[in-house]
Amino acid sequence: MFEHLDDPSPPEPTAHDVAAVFARSAALTRRRATSTFAVAGLGILILGVVIGLVVPRSPSAMRVTDLALHAGVLATGLPVPTTDVVGAVFPDDQHGFALTVGSGKAALVATSDGGDTWQVVQGDLPVDSEAQLDFTSLAHGYLWGGSPSNSGALPLWVTDDGGQSWAEAPIGPVVSDVSAIGLDVWAVAGTCPLSSTTGASSCPVDLEVSADGGVTWSLSAAAPPLFESSQPSYSDQDVELARMTLAHAYVLTFDPAGENPGLERLVYTADGGQSWTVLPDPCAASYAYSEIAGSGTDDLWLICATPPSAGAQAKALYRSYDGGMTWALTSTTGNSPLPATGGLPAAGYVAPASLGHYNLAVTSAAQAWLFPDRGSVYETTDGGHTWRMVQGLVAAGFSGIGTNGNVVFADATHGWVDEPGVGIWRTTNATSWQQLGT
Repeated sequence: MFEHLDDPSPPEPTAHDVAAVFARSAALTRRRATSTFAVAGLGILILGVVIGLVVPRSPSAMRVTDLALHAGVLATGLPVPTTDVVGAVFPDDQHGFALTVGSGKAALVATSDGGDTWQVVQGDLPVDSEAQLDFTSLAHGYLWGGSPSNSGALPLWVTDDGGQSWAEAPIGPVVSDVSAIGLDVWAVAGTCPLSSTTGASSCPVDLEVSADGGVTWSLSAAAPPLFESSQPSYSDQDVELARMTLAHAYVLTFDPAGENPGLERLVYTADGGQSWTVLPDPCAASYAYSEIAGSGTDDLWLICATPPSAGAQAKALYRSYDGGMTWALTSTTGNSPLPATGGLPAAGYVAPASLGHYNLAVTSAAQAWLFPDRGSVYETTDGGHTWRMVQGLVAAGFSGIGTNGNVVFADATHGWVDEPGVGIWRTTNATSWQQLGT
């Protein structure tokens, strides 16, 4: 999606705003590319060790190949290779932010040249590498998710200075998803902390809203009629917020264990959370995993999937053209009781078996990209009826290694695919792709 169907600024959305209305789907495993060093002889090796110990180096002088060997917090300004970049988001076609890991410590990195080069902005983030990230401008950004605290909390962190400093938002305790349109921010949160106790009950979901970029918050007039499991899950992100405009949004919950049959899973608000409408769920009981995206308030894409197994999930794509009131089965991988049709890939995982909402990027009612974790990148140009591997990426040398990657678009033509340990690819015309950082 384009940053979660996030950013149309009233009264007329900009090109980025319209695009940003469609995205969010991220990475659980942070693989760092390691470097191989050749040595000419024992004397040179000893000399190099001595120099490394006694001669200090500035961040700009440190070679990017040293990143995988770095033992502490990454210094501001340190260049980072594209193979170490994960979870990239782009508020426009040139500027982006991402997470990376330098020896177990998550760092925020940024680019100003469309993703070709990256430098550390903040090397000591208050989250781990499994967190989710979003920036709606060069200044305003949000971090949430990852590993819960000892008290079972998963807070939201907010920046207004491009990621140099972060403040904890007074909401929660378990923030599952965030969507910002300019300074207007929504967050869905579980109302009780995560618990490792077997049989812990589910908790109601709140919608928290901020009109000042996350500085102050209040509860919406009505809470979405949904529940979130308090058991730690694979991603600990069991609620998805798909926001279309300032007032229109969909909220989807997951029930992977099938513990709560009959509870609502998909709801919609057209009035900024003043009231909610329960929508029909087209997913079969065995397809409890889901991901939602769309190209507008009424045009929705819903991928239903079975529990992950051996690197694959059976998947089914449903489309709605009336805001979720009715659904039509569009393509499937084939799994009882659904026949295979359309080439939807079985390989790879979608949410919530993958972290976040950067698996599915929808750019129009006809065109979308799908990058399941541990799978390959696929595209459709006929509204999801047929899917094929993205040939432009293959031609540009992309070959995934089965880790967790993202596909995001800043607008209808500028998109990126990133996979840790592999690198970043970019398109500026939604057809041809280029490997970055080479």
